[in-house]
Amino acid sequence: MHGRLQTAKSIDEVIQYHDFFLDKCLKECLLLLPELLKKVEKLKSLCLQYAAATQWLISLSIDIPKLEEESDSSLGSKKSKQGRSRNPSQPQKVITKNSAVTDSILKFEREFNDELQSLGPILSSSAQAEPYLTHLAQWILGVGNDQ
Repeated sequence: MHGRLQTAKSIDEVIQYHDFFLDKCLKECLLLLPELLKKVEKLKSLCLQYAAATQWLISLSIDIPKLEEESDSSLGSKKSKQGRSRNPSQPQKVITKNSAVTDSILKFEREFNDELQSLGPILSSSAQAEPYLTHLAQWILGVGNDQ
């Protein structure tokens, strides 16, 4: 746009170049395809949910050692009497938590991949009218083959 504005000879040409620029921005930012926008919004939402869940899990994993230290200090008198005392349910709790975390991550991954794969056909059909979408459609459709 900057280059074209340098060669503009009238205000009408400036307006025409600006309109062309705005139209190109709308198209290339995918803002003219509502169905595509909904899919992209869903993908964004899943990413934000995943980030929030990850942040929560990280904060939880930081708090777990503190809780274990507190429970260890309360069991200190038992440990000194019994030698090395161990809570038999502790490994089971860790395994259960790890399993729940893994299940959550896999659920996010499945949902994200499903949404991404459903985006491919929408892009492919839109690519016929808008050639700049072709590369994106090919990349998304190829993602499933690389797994």
